[in-house]
Amino acid sequence: MNRHAQPSIPARPASPQPAGSTVADFDKLDGVLRSLLGEHERLLALAKEHQRAIAQADAAGLSSILAEQAEILHRVTGLEQLRRALVSRLAGAMPKQGQPQTVTALAAHAPAPLRDRLTSVAAALRELLNTLHREHQAVRQAAETLSSHMEGLMRQVCRRLSHAGTYARGGGFDASVQVVSSLDVRS
Repeated sequence: MNRHAQPSIPARPASPQPAGSTVADFDKLDGVLRSLLGEHERLLALAKEHQRAIAQADAAGLSSILAEQAEILHRVTGLEQLRRALVSRLAGAMPKQGQPQTVTALAAHAPAPLRDRLTSVAAALRELLNTLHREHQAVRQAAETLSSHMEGLMRQVCRRLSHAGTYARGGGFDASVQVVSSLDVRS
């Protein structure tokens, strides 16, 4: 036996082959991510309708949109719980790497066809969530603008209706003003 020969170390595969149940979990994760993608696409369409309804001051439309958003968000909550459970289970079956397990990081351990599908759907979902965030910011800004406009209108109405001048400049009640009124009942 050669004293200088290095012991043979088996090469460690870059991504270990997952067990059958793990492959099923990867497949379930793919389905959940696709469902999340669909729900968020619906939310994006509703965000655009929400902006339109605000611009047109359509109270009935806003009510309908908010109800539909609530239903979608309820479904998203259930899907998110399922996604977290699957990611946790898959992360537990993978070697510890000392970093948070993202779907993209977990996908690296999936078989080739699933890996590609998971990576693409995760990227599409990430992009859609960023777009949805921007749209919701625009809806929020539109709602704040409408609210400020309505508040200004209400202040003007209050000032015009206050013949005695009892309302302050900001539209609130001015307690320092004393109103003296009389009614001539003899004439």
